[in-house]
Amino acid sequence: MFLDDIVKVLTAPHKAFKQIIDNPKYLGVIVILLLFIGLQIGYEYSQFSRARLELTSPVAGLMQTFTNATNWDSSSNLELSNTFDDYYNNTIYVTGTQLPPSDPNAYYSLFGNSSLQMDATNANSVTAALTNTSNVDCSPSGFQNLSMTIKLVEPQSAPQTVTLTLYSLSDSNYYTYDLTPLLSDVTLIDQWNNLTIPLGPDTAGWTEHGFPIWTNITSLTLQFDYSTDSNIIMRLGALYFRGEYVTPTQYDPAGVLVRFLQIFPLQFLFTWLLLAGVIYIILRATKNTTTWKPLFVAAGFAMVVMVIRGLVNIVATFAMPVTYYPYDVSFGLLIDPLGTIYFPAEAVGVLTAQAQMVVTNTETALATFRTIITSMFAVSYVWLGALTTFAVKAVKPEFSTAKCIAISAVGVTVTLVALAFFLFVV
Repeated sequence: MFLDDIVKVLTAPHKAFKQIIDNPKYLGVIVILLLFIGLQIGYEYSQFSRARLELTSPVAGLMQTFTNATNWDSSSNLELSNTFDDYYNNTIYVTGTQLPPSDPNAYYSLFGNSSLQMDATNANSVTAALTNTSNVDCSPSGFQNLSMTIKLVEPQSAPQTVTLTLYSLSDSNYYTYDLTPLLSDVTLIDQWNNLTIPLGPDTAGWTEHGFPIWTNITSLTLQFDYSTDSNIIMRLGALYFRGEYVTPTQYDPAGVLVRFLQIFPLQFLFTWLLLAGVIYIILRATKNTTTWKPLFVAAGFAMVVMVIRGLVNIVATFAMPVTYYPYDVSFGLLIDPLGTIYFPAEAVGVLTAQAQMVVTNTETALATFRTIITSMFAVSYVWLGALTTFAVKAVKPEFSTAKCIAISAVGVTVTLVALAFFLFVV
């Protein structure tokens, strides 16, 4: 019986609401609620399956651990310390609910407020070793790049050779990579140089020694060789592995599901209760007696349009391309009240130029999807207003159609404003 009522609300609302008012039952609304929750969760998972978030090691927010002097060893002629006067500063804006979830402070400094400083006197070769990288997986399914930011301060000449070594489980098993071409430009002396080194068995430039394996990178060294003895000063401001991508649900499947199970029922129940409540108050304020339950149940059946919106939203996700968000973008992603992922416009300015380009390109690629979702949101509330008009007419058949439309419009408008305040502000 209630299934027939749900179908009739969409196909013959005048007859359907008359039957609902005559015999109000909550079971049909409960079915609509469950359908809405299920479809919304399906929509989110379909959307998230097309988003890729970049992971880093160390994780964003803890990257400064790789430039902490206490985690490094060095050759006897090299002194290591942390300087707070000159450091590579890269922050991103974070607010609200993030994917991945993180502490909602206003700003995060991804690399801390210090850099690793290396000092040597009258030397022509220095070596610094990060003794523990936490056993990083750099296989094709793991991290694909190593990023580092270096400032060569002294001498005012480029090093003759720079060698990066990645160790795998022991000192006798390692890979070496020649960084010299990346640091040979003397015009870049005393400037921060951003380096990205490709990793893995399919990348060129690595020389294998012993029996290392890319799935277990346990430490690394940097060796700088100069042609003559000189005072050497250099700083390392950012060092981290990157290039592994996962979907939000892969990152935190239980957390994402729990969040959706919390927010979607609340949205439905809030809208249902407020819509029925506003109409009930209007009727009572105009000295029109009515019974709460029939009106409440009728408003719940009108919410079937949210089920239709959920179906359309799922179909809309098929218009989404697979999007890749670098770590400094994914770290600040939010979920808007419509359930779509976005990066806050007010935060774009603090991103690197490359990350800003990613945000711009992603928004362009998602334009069709966002248009469908936004349009369907507007259509659903217009449709809800139309069905609510039939519900009011069924409750008060003596009212004119114009009066029913006016009451419905006020109810939906107040509900929409309150819901927007609840979702956007609270």
